[in-house]
This record gives sequence, structure tokens and C-alpha cells, in this order.
Amino acid sequence: MRYYSTQRCRKAAKNDPRLSAFISVLMLVLLAACQGQSVVAVANVDVVEPQPDTPALSTTEVVAPPTVTPTNTALPPVQLQIISPTPASDAAGEMAAMPSFSLPDPTSAPDHLITPTPAHPITPTPAHPITPTLITPSSTPPPTFTPPALPQTAPDEHYWLRRPVAEGGVVWTNKHYPYGSTRGGELRPHHGVEFDVPYNTEILAAASGTVVVAGNDAATAYGPHTNFYGNLVVIQHDFLYNGQAVFTLYGHLNRPLVQVGQQVSAGDVIGLSGATGVADGPHMHFEVRLGQNSYEATHNPLLWLWPFPDRGTVVGRVTFPNGALAYEAPVRVERIDAPSHYAATTTYANETLNADDLWNENFAIDDVEAGYYRVTVTAGDKKFTQEIWVYPRRTTFVEIVIEP
Repeated sequence: MRYYSTQRCRKAAKNDPRLSAFISVLMLVLLAACQGQSVVAVANVDVVEPQPDTPALSTTEVVAPPTVTPTNTALPPVQLQIISPTPASDAAGEMAAMPSFSLPDPTSAPDHLITPTPAHPITPTPAHPITPTLITPSSTPPPTFTPPALPQTAPDEHYWLRRPVAEGGVVWTNKHYPYGSTRGGELRPHHGVEFDVPYNTEILAAASGTVVVAGNDAATAYGPHTNFYGNLVVIQHDFLYNGQAVFTLYGHLNRPLVQVGQQVSAGDVIGLSGATGVADGPHMHFEVRLGQNSYEATHNPLLWLWPFPDRGTVVGRVTFPNGALAYEAPVRVERIDAPSHYAATTTYANETLNADDLWNENFAIDDVEAGYYRVTVTAGDKKFTQEIWVYPRRTTFVEIVIEP
């Protein structure tokens, strides 16, 4: 191969245009090859080329965020509460849960009584005193109350009648218009008690006996006047009290379901409740009459209706120093040994309301939970108090003398 000098090549190119073009192309190729070697050399440096569709990163120095150490890496425990489903209210279930109103066995010992709830333990036995759990109102230790030994049931007590409403129904007596009350002067003195049952509630015989009245009082007055009780039933019972006949009256019925002369047993359905006579709404008026079937012969039913197992009855006599009865004096009964709602009533409105032969009382409060209580009678701006124990299925008597 023949080699040419650079000057000679240039001279030849001038004389031959084709040669000149070829030389130009050759120089461009050589130049491109040199540039490719430069790129390859640069590629040996650690350079990261951006990926397609990736925006260019800022050249600002990136500072790593401070590391935060959590103070508590454990999750709080989950408190699970398992709730058992509560079945829908069932009247039969409620009735089964209610206490029994069976008449007491006169030969049974006091240890057959049902003890109050464990929260306020009171276990009455004749041989051991009761030490209740007391409320501490301040830092000063409260005194310890030691009640007397449980008294035996008096032989003349007469809790002989079951509640005239089925268990599971409204078995509580109305506390706003008790026996002997005028409800603050609004009504005539009450000769019975009320059961606030709705229309057409089955009314039950309080004890066995014979029906002597079944109908209405439109022609014959069994109360202060005719059309007073509306539809009513009167039962003469199979037992006597101190040689006297015992009657119970069931008033303001929608309709009686028995006939005169019919024999009934305790718990038999004798009628349906209503609002006949002078009733201002549906309820059942209940009376106890001794000696004769007369409005003037009524006695307080609260001393005849069998108490609930964990409750007793408070009866009392409020008088002035000369022995005269105090009429419609406010009486309040508050529990001392445990939290509880207070009970309140008034003394009988006048002398026509008969006291019990045994207690000679002029007020009574039923369904009082067993425990230790303060009884307060208010006379003007003065208060007179006594402290008493209430025992299950027992009557507790208190006498308070007040001064004007």
C-alpha cells in the first residue's frame, strides 16, 4: 500500500472533488470515534443516569430525619366485656322470681325466715344479736349498734292475707294515699289501700271464704254512699280474729267474676280491675273489715297483708303529752345502717279510723326493708325521733310523744 503525506493529500483533493468529499467523510468518522472513547472513559466513573420518566433529583443535601424512640411499644391491653343476652321480659318468669305469699306456719322457727341481701347482712336469730354494716359519714368512727334479740312473732299478729294481685304484677300498695290519709287534705280519709293495677287485671281472693257481695253498690251503700265503689266483691273469710268475722272488700272493679254464696280459695280469680264508682283512674281498692261488713268497721290492711320475705312493717302511735292522738302528723322513716330510700306517711286523719286491737296504732308503713332506722315526727319547727330495728316479716312498734 502506498502512503501519502498530509500536504500531498490536500493537494490531490483540490485537483479531485470526489477525493475531497471522501476525506471529509473519513475525518468525521474518526472524530466520532474519538468522542465515543471519551464517553466510555467517563462511564467508568460512578454516575447514575436518571431513569426514563423519573424527575431529576435536587442537588440539595438530604438530611435524614431524627430517629424517634417510642416511649411505650406495647399495645394497651384490650378489655373485653362479655355481655350475656337478656331474654325478653316474660310475665311468667317475673312471677316465678317473686317471693311466695304463703301463710306462715305458726309452729315454724324463726330460722326459716329469708335473710336480707348479702350487701346489708341482717340475720335475725333469737340467740344472737345483729351487727349491721354502718355508713361512715366522717372520719369519726361510728358507734356500733347492737339490736335486741329478735322477738318472737306475737301470737296475735295476723299476717293472714296474700296480696290480691298475682305475683309479677303490681303487688305493692300505693304509698301516696295509705290507710287513714287524706292525701294532704285533698280526699276523704282513706278506709283502705290501693293497688295501682291497669284495666282488667285479674284480682285474687286474699284468703279462702264465701262471697257475700258481688255486683255494684247502686242500690245498697257499702261505703259512705251509693255508687261509691262501683262494682265490688266482698268475701267473708273462713277464720275469726278475736272472735270477730273477717271480711275483705275489692272495689272499683270492671266486673266481678264470682256470685254471692260461692266458695273461693286464696288466689282464686274473683274479678277484673277497673275504674267504676268514684275512682279517678284504673286501680283496685282493698279493705279489711272486722266484726261486720261495714264502712265503719275497717282496719288497716297493711297489718294483714303478708310482708315480702326481706321486709317488715313499722307501726306507731304519735300522741301529745296528755295522751291525745296527733292527727295527720308527718312521719318519716330513714335507714341508718345502709343507703336506702326513705319512707313517709302521716298519722290517721281522725278518730273514726280504727286502730288494730293489738297495736293501737295511728300510723303504719309497709314493705320496709330490714335494717336499723330513725323515725322522725315533725310538729311545726320541732322534730321528735326514735331509732328502731325492722325485722323481716315482723311488725316493729314505736311510740313518740310530741310537744306543740
